[in-house]
Amino acid sequence: MGTAKPVALNVRASQASHLCFETGGILGELETELGAKAYGFDFAKFHATLGSLPTVPSHPARLLYDFLQIQAFTTKFTLASLRAETNKTTLNRAINSRANAFYAKYANAPAIIAKMNTMYSPSISGSKPNRLDILASISETQMLQLRSAYLADGRTSVVRNTESTLHSMLSTSGSATTTGLSDEKDVSMAVSPGTFLAPPAAGLASITVAGSRPVEEAVHMGIEDQHTTSSSEATDDQTIVNTDYGYRIPFLENLAQYERAQISLIDEQFGQFMYGQNLPYLAAVFANELMVIDSDVFRTQIAYLNTILMSPIEGIVTGIYKNPGDAVRAGEPVVRVENNATVLLLATLVYRGPIAIGATLDVSTQLFDAAGPPTSISGPIVSVRGQLEDDHWEVIAKCNNLDGAGKPILPLGYHFDFDDTTVTIT
Repeated sequence: MGTAKPVALNVRASQASHLCFETGGILGELETELGAKAYGFDFAKFHATLGSLPTVPSHPARLLYDFLQIQAFTTKFTLASLRAETNKTTLNRAINSRANAFYAKYANAPAIIAKMNTMYSPSISGSKPNRLDILASISETQMLQLRSAYLADGRTSVVRNTESTLHSMLSTSGSATTTGLSDEKDVSMAVSPGTFLAPPAAGLASITVAGSRPVEEAVHMGIEDQHTTSSSEATDDQTIVNTDYGYRIPFLENLAQYERAQISLIDEQFGQFMYGQNLPYLAAVFANELMVIDSDVFRTQIAYLNTILMSPIEGIVTGIYKNPGDAVRAGEPVVRVENNATVLLLATLVYRGPIAIGATLDVSTQLFDAAGPPTSISGPIVSVRGQLEDDHWEVIAKCNNLDGAGKPILPLGYHFDFDDTTVTIT
């Protein structure tokens, strides 16, 4: 142990942070004041929590930490915040879109994967690749048959006009039958009205009316039956020749149509082939797609979090450089926070002998020349640098600055009075 003579001795905060926003904007709210306590926010831990993509319990489609939940979680630590309505809207929209995508596809991933394998796997009959092969074969068969027909009929040249032949035959037949019955009655020499009976079946009778002379009644009955049969037949032949301004070559058109169909089928078959490369890994593909969506949500969460000013260290607010409504640029200091729970004693000492890192620096002083017992503070030496003059040292010691009641012992920036200060090194 040895006594050192202080040439300069002052107190500096062990940690000081000039807090700034990662993005520019307009300062919306200032939630602190000079001398207020600043709570340290564990950014790494919270970023890890967001990166783990927690979801609402029993609701796997919806991620936790929309802007309201982030606000509630960071309220205790918030020192200031930018106007960030756009960030809030973007974050909630991303979370809602993720929930919709989860319901539409990823919640039923096993069933969707099974259906996709059924419809697109080349090893399954009736799948799209097999049907494309069948379609290609049909297209080739169609071309060959039309080609053979054109060659057989000698129709491989230019067609200047088209001819249509219409042959029709009309044939009609029918019969008709007409049947009739007639009943006629003649009466003569009737003196007075009487009642006449129905005519007898013989067709002729003589009747007598009471109180009158005989009356002759003549009855005529007849049956008429007619039958008619008719038939007709007509034949009509028409030939129509059409001539247009554009000529055609059906033979070559058939070949061109085939080639065009094959080109389209090749493109579709190759697209199907490339799509089929994912089929054995659909579970991983679905997981990666969902991770991409979740990463977009994570990015919007961080973007909103960057509009909230929090301190990574605990301490007190010792500087405020902006007020609500001021424009703030990215990286521009807004609030200064210094940790006064642990301080650094910066001393220039005259000490005969070596000073090692890890040695203890003890300081005893009468603060502000106050009466009473001296104030003592000590801590390990964390930095030593020799000076040009003999036995002069620049020493930094790290000391606990809180008393038993949790109050600071030394104020930040305090310069010791050398007349009342004793420094020893052990």
